[in-house]
Amino acid sequence: MIINNDSFRLVGIVGNPLTQSMSPMLHNYWLNKYKINSSYVTFPLKNLSNIKLSIKTMNLVGLNITIPYKKEIINHLDSIDKKAKELKAVNTVLNKNGKLIGYNTDIEGFGRGLEKKSNWIKNKPVFIFGAGGAAESIISFIYAAGNRDITIINRTINNAKKIAKRYKGVRFANKVKKENFVEAGLLVNTTSLGMIGYPDLNIDLKGINKKAIIYDIVYNPIETNLIKKAQKQGLQYITGIDMFIEQARKSFEIWFNITPEIDKNLLNKLNKKISKK
Repeated sequence: MIINNDSFRLVGIVGNPLTQSMSPMLHNYWLNKYKINSSYVTFPLKNLSNIKLSIKTMNLVGLNITIPYKKEIINHLDSIDKKAKELKAVNTVLNKNGKLIGYNTDIEGFGRGLEKKSNWIKNKPVFIFGAGGAAESIISFIYAAGNRDITIINRTINNAKKIAKRYKGVRFANKVKKENFVEAGLLVNTTSLGMIGYPDLNIDLKGINKKAIIYDIVYNPIETNLIKKAQKQGLQYITGIDMFIEQARKSFEIWFNITPEIDKNLLNKLNKKISKK
């Protein structure tokens, strides 16, 4: 499908930092492929104080929202969809005739990645590292799949506690001993730890349940040290590239009413750019 736009309008991403983001490459590839009169740019903002006025003044098509603004952005929108309201986190904004609408596509991105491992054990303990917007999206998906044995681990305990309160039975802690997750079915890193320019998520995977799945939503680098540890232990793993691409496809669909194709050329371009970093 080709979409012909009469006027040029930007889309982009808001967050801090954004130097590691592959979103411009991904979305600009699709914009070019479908001949859409737009460009995807980065907005590395230190605060969101003028974000609503800026979006409307610039007449942006929409924005992706990333760390650390997925929750704060809600205060600057005209409305949010049901899932974003439930999660209290937005990663996609649509400017629809001057009205700013928030959506959450993280949950769909995470789910599609996990569903590629059809044998994930839904009745085994799940450990979620981090308590941001992405973490709650992931917890919502796992909870809806029927697993209630979930522990949120986050340095700032109050953030984990706030999320846990919304899901009956979900626990929280600011640290966890190795023996506590030996029988885990799923470990998920939702933090920025392991991302280029950040320290690693320091957990020991030795002796963990051999059927466990290690899921790191960090995609730059694709193989974080956590993923490398999983490989060394012979564990199943999912890299962040699946979630990244799938949530982006949904965002693109919201903005332009088209679900873009994931082709080999795109994957090669992403892999090459990430491997150079």
